Amino acid sequence: MKKKTNIWKRITNNWALKIFSLCAAFFLWLLVMTVENPEDQKVFYNIPVRLINTNILTDENMVYEVIDKTETVPRVTVTAKKSIRDELSAADIVAEADFSNLTVTNTVEIQFFSLRYNDQITSIKGSSEMIKLNIERKRSKRMELSVETYGELPNNYMIYDVTPDQNRIEVSGPESVIDRIDSAVLMVDVSDSTDSIATYADVKLYDKDQKEISTDNLTMNAETVRVKVDILSTKTVPVIYKPKGTPANGYLMTGECTGSMENVELAGDAASLANIQSIVIEGDALDVTGASENFFASVNIKDYLPKSIILADKTASGKVNVIVHIESSVEGELKISDSRLQLTGVPEGYQAEIVEAKKEYTFRVRGLREKMESWQEVDLTGIANLKSILPVEAEDYSGIYEVEVFVSLSDDLEVIQPLKIHVKLSKTEENG
Repeated sequence: MKKKTNIWKRITNNWALKIFSLCAAFFLWLLVMTVENPEDQKVFYNIPVRLINTNILTDENMVYEVIDKTETVPRVTVTAKKSIRDELSAADIVAEADFSNLTVTNTVEIQFFSLRYNDQITSIKGSSEMIKLNIERKRSKRMELSVETYGELPNNYMIYDVTPDQNRIEVSGPESVIDRIDSAVLMVDVSDSTDSIATYADVKLYDKDQKEISTDNLTMNAETVRVKVDILSTKTVPVIYKPKGTPANGYLMTGECTGSMENVELAGDAASLANIQSIVIEGDALDVTGASENFFASVNIKDYLPKSIILADKTASGKVNVIVHIESSVEGELKISDSRLQLTGVPEGYQAEIVEAKKEYTFRVRGLREKMESWQEVDLTGIANLKSILPVEAEDYSGIYEVEVFVSLSDDLEVIQPLKIHVKLSKTEENG
């Protein structure tokens, strides 16, 4: 403890004198520095090289590229007196390459100077003294400008058309680079789009292997181009064919009408497509009047599309070939059993019975053979309506009447000899 006290006394002994000595030494050093102004070095980093008289090359239709990163000097050392060094900043230091001093090895010496106090600086030296150039003949190339889209659209949407504001571009630059260019493309992102897009896209250059080419040393008459992408909703609907008219006498339409297009994919705005369930081809184009053989027609489905609706395949012609099948008719007999005959319209107080009843009755029809054969396999029902032939408000309806039997058949068959039966009406016993 006594030893520590002695040390502290030594430190604090004559403390005023010691502080005075320290201050005196500092002011003496400051005086020497001010009077002597000693010379020393100061380093500035990453000074860009300024290029002058480049027209020496460009006037000769040549282009150049600074290589090996020599366009920047990593370190520039300035030797000057302190008063000068303290005033200088990196903005004052200039590294300049004059193309009029171009060597046969395509290098240019870098000259260094300061924008201020240059005549008071002892020396300025850089860590690199030359810029290296790649010099080539300048070449221009005009190219077709294409558009490519990327990204997924929602279901039932499609890209209908892509239109750039310009379809050609001119590129200029070093001959070796220009020769590598194989295509010029505008890339547009359409991800999740449900409406048409109008945007600006950058021009991308690619070689024949689809590797992108840097445009750093190239000039283009347009670096971005406006592109419009038409996006439409789509929907697939059936195509229905409806012929009209009556074939020649003795001929009938089979009911089979076929077309080369069964379904069609349409494109348009979603609201308009929502109201479309099918496309119907009909009218004069399918008029079979007077035809005695299969009727052939060629129509354009575009003529039957609603306004503002188009074919999703814009390359499709829309041509549709239609066949309406027509066959000659045949005559034949159809049969009805007596149990399938119904008598209706019997006046009140009368009873009706078929005169000379048979187990089976026949009538003649004309139509397509296939249809007739199908009806022969069906138990037909016939209705004899007495009300249609009885006199109005007669006093006595007793008697025998000839009544035509109505048989419900399809439009494919025509009755040419109807079935007629005789029905006897007589009063019931209660009214006898």
